[in-house]
Amino acid sequence: IIGYIASGYRKDKIWLRRTKPAKRDYKILIAVDDSESMQKSQAGDMALKALATLANGMSQLEIGQLGIASFGEDMKLLHPFNIPFTSESGVNIVSNFKFDAKRTRTALCVESSIAALEGAHGGSSSMQLVFMISDGRIERDSRSKLRCLIRQMAEKNMLMVMIIVEGEEEGSTKKSNESILQMKEVSFVKGKPKIKHFIEDYPFPYYLVVGDLAALPEILGDALRQWFEMLAQMQNAV
Repeated sequence: IIGYIASGYRKDKIWLRRTKPAKRDYKILIAVDDSESMQKSQAGDMALKALATLANGMSQLEIGQLGIASFGEDMKLLHPFNIPFTSESGVNIVSNFKFDAKRTRTALCVESSIAALEGAHGGSSSMQLVFMISDGRIERDSRSKLRCLIRQMAEKNMLMVMIIVEGEEEGSTKKSNESILQMKEVSFVKGKPKIKHFIEDYPFPYYLVVGDLAALPEILGDALRQWFEMLAQMQNAV
């Protein structure tokens, strides 16, 4: 992981395109799930590589201020917005991840993300973006609260993007039936069981599922360009 971060993607054509978002002053927070479920699903390594890809890309594109946090039972800001991200700081950040938090309080992380963005130097940039990197498993009873929080974020010119990472077993890709896209759950409607896919009423309107390490830089690079275009459209609509 350390070598992956230290490389800085200097030779990666994704970032050499330098699609700067018109030199806008964005505040961007990357929050990575540090809970036990990430270790059990073998998503931890993929999450750290997604973090490295995003952080290095943000740094090279010079889009504004970048903060990095971990979350599980609570959220911890590991890299404040006012300090430039470097390969050295990236290595230090990664050393904080143990993937041992007993639970993932996703709604609390979203609340903490809002507070972190609002509290950064007491000011507000034109647009603010949160990348939440996780295995995507959220508590069912928190879905309504999450929808409410994401609506609040939109009203504050904040965009929340969930990046769902799925681990790879050594020498093979993750079985398709273990993917979050294939997960099913049972609910009861008027006393009768109803089976549906877990992702059907997912509270995050913008999410991306990444399970292929080799394709990670290109997938995230393409997604970033789309999200920046979306941010520009949102800002122009204000």
